[in-house]
Amino acid sequence: MKIKSLVRTISDMDVNIKEQDILDRLGDRFRWPKTYPWGQPTIEVIKEDTKSYQDFFLEDGFIDSDKCIKYYQDGYTLIISNIGWFHKEIIKIKNELDNFFNLSISCNLYFGTGIKSTSFYPHAHAYDVIVKNIYGSSVWSLNNKETTLDRQKVFYLSKGTKHVVTKITDKKLSMTCNLPHTKE
Repeated sequence: MKIKSLVRTISDMDVNIKEQDILDRLGDRFRWPKTYPWGQPTIEVIKEDTKSYQDFFLEDGFIDSDKCIKYYQDGYTLIISNIGWFHKEIIKIKNELDNFFNLSISCNLYFGTGIKSTSFYPHAHAYDVIVKNIYGSSVWSLNNKETTLDRQKVFYLSKGTKHVVTKITDKKLSMTCNLPHTKE
């Protein structure tokens, strides 16, 4: 299966996660240590300066669920990292990716309303990324060209594609999948 076929397959896979599903999982505070054993943050908030923070963790190293959820309710975007086993429909996508690349692929959720923050500053990655919208709508700039990501739409961002979310028009949840280098 070539990468375009993989992207089509992921595009065709509906992921039916609701806002309350995410909020319920965030309420399970012992699921969310500040970092995973390899050092990756579990959850971050993007603030108005477009930088990520983790100022909602308690001294015991686990999330203060109420403070984290309040950031979301106040309009900030949350990044929930390494979510391959977060929900049964995400597991299906992760399995497709893992089998295709014969590696464990890192996937993240971006959960926000756009009231106070939407994204990091325009940036590019040294790897390809698949972005799947789960619900809601957002406006993106991809290499300075504006496009909308909504419904279950998928973007494939090649390595070096400059991108930024410029506007979230409705509560939204999207998933990013960071891909290893491929030869095609």
